[in-house]
Formats: sequence, C-alpha cells, structure tokens
Amino acid sequence: MKLRQTRSRQTREQILAVARELFARQGFDQTSIDQIASAAKVAKSSVFAHFGDKTNLLAALGLTEIEPMAEAGRKGMGIDPDAPLETQIFSLLKPWLDYFCREPAFAGLYLSQAAIVSGPYTETFMRLCFELEDQIADLFARAMPSLTAEQSRTYARGVQALFHEVIVFEMSEGLKQSRPNPAPPQALLSTMLAVWVSGVRAQQTSKA
Repeated sequence: MKLRQTRSRQTREQILAVARELFARQGFDQTSIDQIASAAKVAKSSVFAHFGDKTNLLAALGLTEIEPMAEAGRKGMGIDPDAPLETQIFSLLKPWLDYFCREPAFAGLYLSQAAIVSGPYTETFMRLCFELEDQIADLFARAMPSLTAEQSRTYARGVQALFHEVIVFEMSEGLKQSRPNPAPPQALLSTMLAVWVSGVRAQQTSKA
C-alpha cells in the first residue's frame, strides 16, 4: 500500500512538473492533456485520475503558491496595522498581483471564476478567492469600526473589482499600447486603492 501511494505521489508530481513547463513554454490553451501525458510518460487516464481536467491541473499548479499567500493573509503577515488602510490592502493584494503578472494563465483562471468547472482544485481555488475578499472586508472593519458588516463587504467587493481591472489591463497588450508609458500594475493598483479608500472615507464622513 505504501509503495503504491509513493508511486501515485511521484506520478502526480511528474505530471505537475511537465504541465508547468509546457504551460510556460507554449501556453495553457495550446497545451493538451495528450501532450502532458506524453511528456510525463504516463497514460492519459493517469492525468484525468489525478486532476480531472486541464483546468483543475492548472489550479493545482497555482495553489502551490496561492495557498501560502492565503495563509500569510490570514496571519496578517507583511501588513502594518498602523499603516493607512489603502497601504494595508495593497500589502495584502501585492503578492497575488505579482503572481498573476508572472503567470498569465492563472490570472485568466482568476478572471473567469464564474465559468470554472467544479473540481477538487478549482473548488479550493474559489474558496481562497472568497477568503481574500473576507480578509479585505476585515481590514475595512478594523480601520472603520462604524461600518456594518454589509458595508465592509460591499467596499471589499469594490476593491476586488479594481483588482480585476488592473489584471485585465496588464494582460491586454492592446490596452497597454493605447496608453503611452503605462504605469506598472503595482503602481496602478496602489493609486486606485488610494482613490477608492478616500471615496469611502468621504462617504462615511458625510453620513456622520
């Protein structure tokens, strides 16, 4: 039994290593399960047995980096609680943004959440995306105690929308070429967060 489990784990890691290399070299859409199985020297059925489909295989690759980032967010690692709210949110989102900029295929997965087919790895990925929204809402609630839970959630969703727009802009060569000397995505996100948080504060002040 232990030998079988060891072989299964080795096969899984072999498939992941090959998929990572093929996705990086020729792109996610241009890579087939047949190519992955052939390069990994395993049966096509083994790829399906371990991952279900290509999207779940991509999610499994991404989770190796996303899960540690989610854990860091839970613990507030790298976030200065005394910093302005927009800086705290940026510190939370920057590792995600950096990863999406390095891995456009996984950024595409993030952007297409509504169309993701359910599976063991995509479900974990979706859960972590919702958890990220929870973490942003918590930052709003701590920085602005007068906010209701619903308001904190609404403002967190606004941040997520801004985050989506930054990723879309970064992935679109056409959009970037339409603007001379576009700002790096990190600078763009920082600026957008500052404007958003300033608007939230102004709205709350006007209600007081």
